[in-house]
Amino acid sequence: MLIALVLYLISFVMRLGATPSSAEVWLSVIGFVIVITSAYVGGELVYNLGTQVDRHAWRGAGAKWTGLDVTDVPPDKPVKAKAGAQTLVVVRRGAGLDALHDVCAHQGCSLSDGKIVGDAIECPCHGSRYRLRDGLVVRGPSVFDQPHYEVREAEGKLEVRRTDTR
Repeated sequence: MLIALVLYLISFVMRLGATPSSAEVWLSVIGFVIVITSAYVGGELVYNLGTQVDRHAWRGAGAKWTGLDVTDVPPDKPVKAKAGAQTLVVVRRGAGLDALHDVCAHQGCSLSDGKIVGDAIECPCHGSRYRLRDGLVVRGPSVFDQPHYEVREAEGKLEVRRTDTR
């Protein structure tokens, strides 16, 4: 984009001169081709590859508790679970349970295939780490936090609800 800007500025300055030539037009055309190509590549990165798109931007917090489809969660091992329409990763840390949305906010990979590193879970695709207790990014390349869910045990079943961290 900087190259396109420079080409446009040179073309503009040349057009201020008294003698017209075809060089000004060609510089503008080359600048335009650079702008169009950049727009195409940017669209591919965002809309088709999902690069730097927060996959959870419009997910709101809920006040309703939803039952999980798992009952046994082994210690320090990510377990994939369903809570209604949401797919979560649940991890037992000591006596407590932590739950995050299973789809990584950065590249859309499954966090349940990741590994526990300290008090965080690491995405298997790109190495971003999210703190289990609240979903905050502790290591990039992700720049978006992961949705966090409260977990409780009620009547022998596990239930979750989204916490409001935004």
